Amino acid sequence: MPKEEIAYQNKDIISKIFAENMKNKSLRAYGLDVPDIVRALPTNLPVIAANELRMDNLFLLADGSLAIIDYESIYRKENKIKYLGYESRVIERYYKENRVFPKLRVIIIYTADVTHRQTENILDVGNLQLKISEAFLSELPSDEIKVKIDTKIKTGIVLTEEEMMGFFILPLTCKGRRAQKEEIKKSVDLTQYIRNEEILVFLLSGLLVFTDKVIDAETAAYIRRRISMTKVGMIFEEERIRDIKA
Repeated sequence: MPKEEIAYQNKDIISKIFAENMKNKSLRAYGLDVPDIVRALPTNLPVIAANELRMDNLFLLADGSLAIIDYESIYRKENKIKYLGYESRVIERYYKENRVFPKLRVIIIYTADVTHRQTENILDVGNLQLKISEAFLSELPSDEIKVKIDTKIKTGIVLTEEEMMGFFILPLTCKGRRAQKEEIKKSVDLTQYIRNEEILVFLLSGLLVFTDKVIDAETAAYIRRRISMTKVGMIFEEERIRDIKA
């Protein structure tokens, strides 16, 4: 089987595991006051431009709104054009499927490399205004979160849902790609203490999804292999194969 096909299948498994486990999760761990997540939605939306990037996450929230989420390590004014592209594509698909226009939220989660003073959360071009909800991981008590999560995992205490969400983004509370990559590897190593496979797979899949922009290929491949080797990963792969054959 070609290497590209293996990578696609692994990503498909991880996306499904991640989506299944994001039901009823909260974004409060990131300092965001928005309704809880009902479910993750596909991000493979209609393409407007050939070079347009895919958004990081799309969630249906408890109030019926759709949350477009992107993770950024640099603030650029022109990124607002990209976010408008995301909104356009979400509206297009949602309207085609439901014949109504959705209520949208654009949420940008900045790594510790970006602070409040560097950004502007509104784009106003007259007859069109884009308002962005921002979360700054630099403002989280990362050392306190890290100690609590490390201690709980190593002593076999189950993490709360908010702590699990914190686990995903903990590496992004570090400044600089090198420090973030080192923290990702520490997080992966920490999961060896977890005996519950469902929690293990959720943490690994979430870590991979949330740190996708800073993770190196070797670490990503290692996480995917670990997920695929668990019973949970195998079950999802079997379901995916059955869906293809059906």
